[in-house]
Amino acid sequence: MVIMIIISVLASVLTMAGVYSTYKEHYVDAIGNISRNITANLEKVEISGVNIADEVKWHIASPQLIMSTLSYEIEVNNNLAGCGMAFVPEYFPEKGRWFEPYAQIIDGKPSVSDIGSESHDYHQSDWFKTGLSSDSGSWSSPYLDQEGAGTLLCTYILPITDPQGKLAGVFGADISLGWLASLLRDIDISENKGGLLSKSEAGKGKGIYSFILGPNGEYIAHPEMERYLGAYNFMDFADSSTSANYRELGEAMCAGKTGEEIVTMDGRRYDVFYAPVSDTGWSMAIAVPIKSLLWPAINLGALILILMLLGLILVSRISRRAIKKFTKPLVQLSGSASEIAKGKFDTVLPEIKSDDEIRHLRDSFDNMQQSLSRYIADLTETTTQKASMERELDVARNIQMSMLPMTWPAYPDRKDIDIWGSITPAKAVGGDLYDFCIRDNKLFFCIGDVSGKGVPASLVMAVVSSMFRTLSASTDSPDKLISAINSSMASRNENMMFVTFFVGELDLETGDLKYCNAGHNAPILLKAGVPQVLEADANVPVGIIADWKYTLQQTALSPGTILLLYTDGLTEATRADGSLFGEERVLANLTGLKATTSSKELSEHMKASVKDFVGDAEQSDDLTMLIIRI
Repeated sequence: MVIMIIISVLASVLTMAGVYSTYKEHYVDAIGNISRNITANLEKVEISGVNIADEVKWHIASPQLIMSTLSYEIEVNNNLAGCGMAFVPEYFPEKGRWFEPYAQIIDGKPSVSDIGSESHDYHQSDWFKTGLSSDSGSWSSPYLDQEGAGTLLCTYILPITDPQGKLAGVFGADISLGWLASLLRDIDISENKGGLLSKSEAGKGKGIYSFILGPNGEYIAHPEMERYLGAYNFMDFADSSTSANYRELGEAMCAGKTGEEIVTMDGRRYDVFYAPVSDTGWSMAIAVPIKSLLWPAINLGALILILMLLGLILVSRISRRAIKKFTKPLVQLSGSASEIAKGKFDTVLPEIKSDDEIRHLRDSFDNMQQSLSRYIADLTETTTQKASMERELDVARNIQMSMLPMTWPAYPDRKDIDIWGSITPAKAVGGDLYDFCIRDNKLFFCIGDVSGKGVPASLVMAVVSSMFRTLSASTDSPDKLISAINSSMASRNENMMFVTFFVGELDLETGDLKYCNAGHNAPILLKAGVPQVLEADANVPVGIIADWKYTLQQTALSPGTILLLYTDGLTEATRADGSLFGEERVLANLTGLKATTSSKELSEHMKASVKDFVGDAEQSDDLTMLIIRI
């Protein structure tokens, strides 16, 4: 029985597919025939245009004979909406700048008039410019001819030269877009004969209908007259009532392709067959409602489907009992699995005695249950350890930060110095440091960067910071201070860690600055909005060579000068594309700052500049700044 139903279904499907395919082949042939039919009608216009143009050339020296020729030709060529000759400016001096004799049939009689004027400057028309630049005949885009035919036209344009080879102007043979639309409407009505719609509905584009697009998507012909009378474009109707591939259809037609596309237009589903109209740049399409293709196939397959339904009802009643029996263990297993999914990993699984796939599935759930229990236990332990480690890191961070000056302003009672420092570790703890103190009216200050990151760097940072505090209380020369720290670190540096270090001593009475650099970034002096990198010997970082002779340097700072000390976390701040903030960008951000800028304002300005530069990129290194304003 099941085999018979399957065979019936296959037969029904094959029958419907065959009918559907036959109808589609019909419309593929139809689009070619209609396109050739339109091409044949347009060729008649082109032939008429070429013949009339030859007559115009023959009488090119006489405006009166040209007008007589146009009057005669429009009377004998009833396939034209009008024809005319548009001359280049001042071709006939006596006619002035504009001379455009145009012939048409009015009240059954030929009428010729000069429609060229300042208000109708045909020299600026696209069809005129195209005709002048062409070597042969071509079709124009649709346009509204208010002065001539008074309707929407397409014109077959030909360049005209006089016997001396001089370009005289452009001849045009016009067809009315209404004529094209009526031609398509007759085709649409014939395609809908005996179909789903009445002749009046088919003629309005509600059933199977045809339309023509120009090379830029403009409507040349459509059952709804306002679409070409209003100079609409095919893409103007791409909205919520169209499908996603509506634009693809328009682009394919404008490209002169041949094919088929199922789209939603005006709220209805259509199978659109399209092909180019030869030698015009236009594209012709037949839009067939999907139901027009499916309805015959549905009618032929309905009986088979009804019989199939009756057979399925009978089979379903028999199968239902069998399925219920076989799926009962699965229902029980599904219930247990739902409980496990809620986190109840001790849920008892049902016993299944049969040795089949369901039994294997039950055993797999049992293994999964045990694995999940072990995993949750391990995850709980790991989470606890991680939380403990994070608490310890928070404590370490607090201890590290407490070793650095963090009270601002640092010396609120002093008016001769303005200091601000900031440190932003890349991890919970970092290896950057800064410090300062005043002794004997001299400001001792330092900034450093320990190699590496994290806990090891923070320990070295704590040691160096403590040594600076101790030595600055008794040592007057920055080079001696750095040498003492270097000697101590290098003698027991088994892990080969080092510190780039800069130490300065500023006499607050005279402004004299003594300083020593140990491989650190040279500070920047900023005065009157002009930044300058302080000249500083590089030397080697602290902790590498125990007996290194560090050089002492000296300069004088005048009131209003700002000294910016920083670690490489500023210049090497990196954004997502890998580019660095760099020293040039640091100098650019300092240039032009007001002389009244405080140390705090400068610090916040630089941090904001770095943040804007890196965006959402992860911080790659500790960022530390110490700013001293005299």
